[in-house]
Amino acid sequence: MKKILFLFVCLSLTPAQVVAEKFTRDDLITYILQETDLPKAYVSQYVHAAKFDADLIRKMNTPYEARPYAEYRPLFVNERLKRKSLAFMKKHADIFEQAQAKYGVAPEIITAILGIETRFGENWGKDRVLDALVTLATGYERRAKFFRKELRAFLQLCQEEGLNPLDIVGSYAGAFGVTQLMPTSFLAYAVDGNNDGKRDVWHTPEDIIFSVAYYFSRYHWDDDKMVAHWVNHVPDHQLITQALKDETRKYRKLSEFEKVGFKKPDGWFSDEEVALIERETMTGNQVILVNRNFHAITRWNRSWNYALAVTELAYMLGNKKCYVGN
Repeated sequence: MKKILFLFVCLSLTPAQVVAEKFTRDDLITYILQETDLPKAYVSQYVHAAKFDADLIRKMNTPYEARPYAEYRPLFVNERLKRKSLAFMKKHADIFEQAQAKYGVAPEIITAILGIETRFGENWGKDRVLDALVTLATGYERRAKFFRKELRAFLQLCQEEGLNPLDIVGSYAGAFGVTQLMPTSFLAYAVDGNNDGKRDVWHTPEDIIFSVAYYFSRYHWDDDKMVAHWVNHVPDHQLITQALKDETRKYRKLSEFEKVGFKKPDGWFSDEEVALIERETMTGNQVILVNRNFHAITRWNRSWNYALAVTELAYMLGNKKCYVGN
């Protein structure tokens, strides 16, 4: 009888309601209050004000980055975005020079990130961030724990920066601003570049550019090293086979690959740590040599497609260290 009643209740609910019961709003409030010093009334007000949107979960399960690279690449590595990017670099050349001097990150990398993320603020998303984070924290079971932390950080940063949580729109995953930083990343890496007491990643070029530069510096970006390289000849050796299985879970000295017949590309160093990955191209799967700079880009967005597109766009903008071969 209990099983029949349970089935009846579930069938009477919408799919969104069934999903939402995975973690309740009251559970969220309790969690946030345990992890922060935020006032209970503040937390309760905004957690309960959020709207649950099951469509955001569908979007999370079908991201652009999941496409084959051959389909993903033209969205960002193209002449239109190149022109916009070059204009942005020229307009803010002084800020880029300051950021590179302070953090050691090339203007082309920062520009490629901002261009791919939002077309320099033209499109930073239409979903209310509060709704997205509450929806994913309660209904997206696979990564709900991650989004609970992001919701906590979002309410913290809104209070610290004097922002209304109901006013901020962004991506379906809860990223916001020209930079599309997630809330925890904002708290950790956003920079007040113009020293006005605010970290404005929506409208202040100094804050936007410095924040990206600081982020990459924290993940050990090295302007003197290459990023990725398409491999034309892959030696038939057990080490190469194992490296392709390990992917970016394990980095090895490039010299180890050279010992088994791997040809070192121009601009690369035998003593640097590298890994091998594969991407689907127009002509089939192809192997790519990547290093710690590539890893730094994947800390911003963990998609290999994204990291490759950033690298290729940065090369189009004039950064020769981002040459990936052919």
